[in-house]
Amino acid sequence: MHEIADGVYRVPARHANSYLVEADNGLVLVDTGLPGSERKILDAIGSLGKKPSDVKLILLTHRHLDHIGSVAALKKKTLAVLVAHPFEKPYVAGSLVIITPRAWSLYGRIARRALAVASSTMKLLRLIKYHPAHVDESADEESLLDPVGLDGSILWTPGHTKGSVSLFLNKSRVAIVGDLLTSKRGRLVEPIFMENPTQTKASVQRVMDLHPATFCVGHGRPLSASKVRLKEKIGKLTKIEPKREEEDVDLESLAKDLSAEAS
Repeated sequence: MHEIADGVYRVPARHANSYLVEADNGLVLVDTGLPGSERKILDAIGSLGKKPSDVKLILLTHRHLDHIGSVAALKKKTLAVLVAHPFEKPYVAGSLVIITPRAWSLYGRIARRALAVASSTMKLLRLIKYHPAHVDESADEESLLDPVGLDGSILWTPGHTKGSVSLFLNKSRVAIVGDLLTSKRGRLVEPIFMENPTQTKASVQRVMDLHPATFCVGHGRPLSASKVRLKEKIGKLTKIEPKREEEDVDLESLAKDLSAEAS
């Protein structure tokens, strides 16, 4: 476990980072790693002198297995409120199958194929098994952080997935962004898998407008906001997919409809 800022800790779980944030009334856990990561995260909680029950809220930045894999075990152990964006709820619940987003580079396409083969092999051999969990609250509710006493906000930051969210902490100016960005060779760059590059760019700008000091990412080490380096051509990639653009035009209205149905 590594302290990133006052009361903010990175826990390198299986394949992806999880983060623990100390609040006035307990702990907030952001992401849960691959299945089997719960022991490492629980040990990190103990090293802070806390009990599992001190975790009051679990926030999932998005639906991919390396971020939600241990959520059922940790929710059962902590009894925390589980929060995710409405778009991600059916995937966390196991009613929709998780599909890796499109790759936007040659390297990404190769990695996507390799990931698909590895995932199929692990499922076949039962090396990794995901246990679904019920999402208690939608991440678009403004008052979610009030009960735990955390001074911050949950931002809808689509791009990697439609339902990706980020946690911004006002006091430390830390942004925990999941896979909105990835840390690579001392820079913060766009991920190789994105459902919509244009949205990724807009979401990064939305976070940057809050003047963060540090980005905490799902993969790699946290870095200063000055290390953000997005490719200029990223916004042009969606021109080859006009249908995708049309589908994403009314994304915000759709998210509100999903939230209303859930309530």
